[in-house]
Amino acid sequence: MSAPLQPALHRQHVAVAAPTQLWLSAEGRLVPDPAGLTGIFHADTRFLDHAAVTVDGTEPQPVGVTAAGGRIAVDGLARNIAGPTLDPAVRVVQTWTVEPGTVRHSIELSTSLPELDCTLAVHLGADFAGMDAVRVGHPGDPVEPAHDAARLAWESGGRRAVATPGTPGARIATSIDRDSDDTDGFPSGHPALVWSASLGRGKPFRASWSVALEDADAVVRAATDSPAVEDEAESRPGAVGRLLATSLQQLAGLRLATVRMPDAPFLAAGAPWYFTLFGRDSLWSARLLLPEDTPLAAGTLRALAAYQGSERDPESAQEPGKIPHEIRAHELVVDHGPGGDQLRLPPVYYGTVDATALWLCLAGELSRTGRAPDAVRALLPAARRAADWLLASATGPGGFLSYRDGTGHGLSNQGWKDSADAMQFRDGRRAEGPIALAEVQGYAHQAALEAAALFEELRGPGGGEGLRAQAAALREFAAGIRSRFRESFWVEDGAGRFPAMALDGGGTPLDVPGSNMGHLLGTGLLDPDEARLVVDRLLGDELFSGYGIRTLSTAAAGYWPLSYHCGSVWSHDTAIAVRGMLAEGFRAEAATVARGLLRAAESLGGSLPELFSGVGTDESARALAYPAACRPQAWSAASAAVVARALRG
Repeated sequence: MSAPLQPALHRQHVAVAAPTQLWLSAEGRLVPDPAGLTGIFHADTRFLDHAAVTVDGTEPQPVGVTAAGGRIAVDGLARNIAGPTLDPAVRVVQTWTVEPGTVRHSIELSTSLPELDCTLAVHLGADFAGMDAVRVGHPGDPVEPAHDAARLAWESGGRRAVATPGTPGARIATSIDRDSDDTDGFPSGHPALVWSASLGRGKPFRASWSVALEDADAVVRAATDSPAVEDEAESRPGAVGRLLATSLQQLAGLRLATVRMPDAPFLAAGAPWYFTLFGRDSLWSARLLLPEDTPLAAGTLRALAAYQGSERDPESAQEPGKIPHEIRAHELVVDHGPGGDQLRLPPVYYGTVDATALWLCLAGELSRTGRAPDAVRALLPAARRAADWLLASATGPGGFLSYRDGTGHGLSNQGWKDSADAMQFRDGRRAEGPIALAEVQGYAHQAALEAAALFEELRGPGGGEGLRAQAAALREFAAGIRSRFRESFWVEDGAGRFPAMALDGGGTPLDVPGSNMGHLLGTGLLDPDEARLVVDRLLGDELFSGYGIRTLSTAAAGYWPLSYHCGSVWSHDTAIAVRGMLAEGFRAEAATVARGLLRAAESLGGSLPELFSGVGTDESARALAYPAACRPQAWSAASAAVVARALRG
């Protein structure tokens, strides 16, 4: 047996309004697609896996698809209906609109014929497949609907989908195709909404229906606030303006809240697999959008604080004060196929080494904007618990923050590069834990200083001795991390000195350059000379592809431009390096890298996906897609704000 194949996403069309998603094939069809993902999704489940239009029993021939924000328009021709000439006689325009919990579908038939009577049908099917099964290509089992004269309804395990015609005259047909031959490969036996259409030249026929989606167990819901990011897209001409406009639209569709904290907005990590609260992803997204969107930053901090660890639980990796990695309604199980490990994560999973430090970084940065003082003060108890976790966690080799999965079915790597092969030496050997990541030490350094400054500010005159002592301990901690990092992480190759991606369990630095070093910029961990070395290395041919910064040097034995974390370019990873360059004063270098991301976006449909190939400008005039890359993804879309800052002039 071969390993399951993850659906490709790069040619599909997507519309999102969190927590709801619509995915259509490259041709604009919603039927099972062996080449990619299709379906109507809500929270962590695919509700409908079929919604196909037929005119007189045949699907229209697709001729064009346009997607923008929460809408997708599909243009087609009913070629089975002949006209007086060889020209197509019937045009079929479908418009899909996605709202939180609802998907609407309208169909317009127009014709060059004087008169036409035909049958319009929408064939529907539900499978309620879990996202973890869909992700590895496993089909769900069809669910039979209940029906009456006005609607179709499917139910399974607390989930419910109800399809209702919006245009009078529809009838419900539960066996429309059972007695006829299949047409265009559409499977027989699906129930359908059916209209008897009468139209003529200049007199189109219009029909519509919608499906309402409910999940009783969902842990997320639509956010009730509106995005507060200043939209400067209209004032920015050309490619920057186009990228900003698209990215802000994507971010609006990713805005979520938890059922536990409905007034605390955050950004879902990304479509389709990560439509929930992720510590690292949601925090970085909010950081990239500061200072403009302070309500998002405050909401993200509050949402994660509501799940902050309170006890020790090895199975979920929970520890007191720790910020979680991800929140789901049910256990997540991903089967990697014969011979592969099974990933099994509890509904609230804390297997992340960096989210707690990133939470403190965001809290400090939000405080420094001066725009949300009451929100910051309310977060003080959670910040103190997070700081205690930070102070107690530098217990890995050399006194650094490190990780090791103790369950055997959790994440083997617990930084942002979390695939099993992400941490490797120049010769391709995988590092063994506990692993101390370079960027995490930078986060920890900044987090300690941010928290210390916050505690000193909130202590007030003449009080808060506990806060003062904690601030002093944090400053001492930061100084120790900075000193030990300089002694342990810096290595050298033929091109000079650079900080290693990580230390393995024996304290040995990984001897190959990776993009991790870009995250150190702006954290205060590096002195000016060290920052210069990092910037120069990032812009060297081994790491900078011309479109972005590769995750791993081309000199590594394990480099492959289509490796998830060992040679590809991640949009947010590159944007974080650009952000750090700006913070360190390297404006020209930041602009160079930002222009690379802009070129990549123009190659990849006008937006920044989760990741793309590490193939460089010396090999290809266009950035090449990574087929399984998520889009839209929060921290990738938020990277557009960093690109705009770097190219502001």
